[in-house]
Amino acid sequence: MAYLAVISASIGRRAGFAATLGVALGLLIVGLAAALGLAAVIAGSRPLYEALRWAGVFYLFWLAWEAWRRSPDITIAARDPKYFLRGLVTNLLNPKASIFYLAVLPTFVNELRPLLAQTVTLSAIYVAVATAVHSTVVLLLTPLDHG
Repeated sequence: MAYLAVISASIGRRAGFAATLGVALGLLIVGLAAALGLAAVIAGSRPLYEALRWAGVFYLFWLAWEAWRRSPDITIAARDPKYFLRGLVTNLLNPKASIFYLAVLPTFVNELRPLLAQTVTLSAIYVAVATAVHSTVVLLLTPLDHG
């Protein structure tokens, strides 16, 4: 959410919504991976979990470095697809998203019904709610002159 807040406040609403869509797609991909068992494999393997975690850390440092070293032209930057891609990669490299799908969603699963269908449905609901929250952040934190 901090990334969305910074993008929305500094670049504008269009860039904030592009990043929100990237984040939503990342959440959906992680949710589908969790439904297929990949999140359990990552959570069960300390080396895989740490590799993913450190990849995310280095990616965030790279984003900070890039933001620090250049001042973007706001009129061009808001239409740049990099905000969508950054939102996507940020969530794909976030091991906490996988852990959420492992820790929280199973508590809502009915063992008497098909597991995959339930997990996909719950993941879609989570993505929808998260996207609504992220969109609200973008709307509230975009200055009026950055529309």
